[in-house]
Amino acid sequence: MNDLTLLNNLIDKQYLANLQEHLKDRHLLDENRNLSLANSSEQDFLELFFLEKVFPQDKQLSPHTVKAYRSDAKTLLTFLTNHSLSFRDIGFPEVKAYNKFIKENYAAKSAIRKLEFFRRLLDFGYETQFYKAHLSTWISKPVSKKGHYIIEETRHEEAQTRVQVRELNQQDAEFLISFFPKIVKSTRNQEQLEKRNLLIGYLLYTTGLRASELLSLNWGSFRYNPKGYLFADVIGKGNKPRSIPIRKETKDILFNYRKSMGESVEINMQDISPLFFALYNKNEPLVNKKRITYPTLYKIVKEAVQLAGQNLKVTPHWFRHTFVTLLLENDVPLAVVKDWAGHSDISTTNIYLERINQDNSYLHLNKVDLF
Repeated sequence: MNDLTLLNNLIDKQYLANLQEHLKDRHLLDENRNLSLANSSEQDFLELFFLEKVFPQDKQLSPHTVKAYRSDAKTLLTFLTNHSLSFRDIGFPEVKAYNKFIKENYAAKSAIRKLEFFRRLLDFGYETQFYKAHLSTWISKPVSKKGHYIIEETRHEEAQTRVQVRELNQQDAEFLISFFPKIVKSTRNQEQLEKRNLLIGYLLYTTGLRASELLSLNWGSFRYNPKGYLFADVIGKGNKPRSIPIRKETKDILFNYRKSMGESVEINMQDISPLFFALYNKNEPLVNKKRITYPTLYKIVKEAVQLAGQNLKVTPHWFRHTFVTLLLENDVPLAVVKDWAGHSDISTTNIYLERINQDNSYLHLNKVDLF
């Protein structure tokens, strides 16, 4: 194990002494006792970058975020390998070449995230003297339209585009959900699978849960508030907890699903067994339940979309956008919607409201007597 990795495992009493020793032995401190990687190995540079800037000890990251960071690192490493470059070789030409490569090969939002990862690495290198120049100043990120949109080219010769919103109207959402149980082909555990799929559809549509939040639900995630209403407690993006009210229709489907599985419908907040788990042989005891994965959820939605003859671009996340839009269209206060959706900033929620107001602009136009 690399010595720097041991920093993760030091007890508080030993932390300072061991940290001083490790950095001194590796000559990673300058005359001002600041971290200096001017003469470090690339391995030390990368390990300290990930330890200090990407995966710090005091910050818990979601699996989705961890996966994204690993993907961004892999993209950069692959680019450097393909061009026979090391991290020490990065300078102005390499920054511009990687910037161009990312913008040409990735959609705007993915490109922005990957270039932000690259910027953080370059800034860490400059702060620690690994790089002598402030190279990140040469990074140029693409412009991304805020909100939940798909940009489609309509005239290739003029690069004209149109914007499609990644959400469903209420009628299409309800119609699509009715196909979730219809995609079940297996006769084994057919009833349980149909009720499971229907519950997945209702939870996506009536709670606005992110896919990761829905898949992480346990039976113990549900609770009654003092007034007797059912809520789901989830840990959302950025490890932030929030509570979401469960509609009566969804509650009835939830309990029907539990009964079909031979499970108790008594609320037990200590029960950490997964709400949605894989179903194999009906005769096997339901122990060591294996939580279903995102590919399974994605497949359920895609097969329902295809069977319903709906827009094939629909994914689980479309239901979240649909939920937020429907709340705002029905005059639920912006601050309440922000909390239910788990948005970190109200400006994110406001993007939906701005589009709704734009779509309703004809109502104001019709009030004007032009003729």
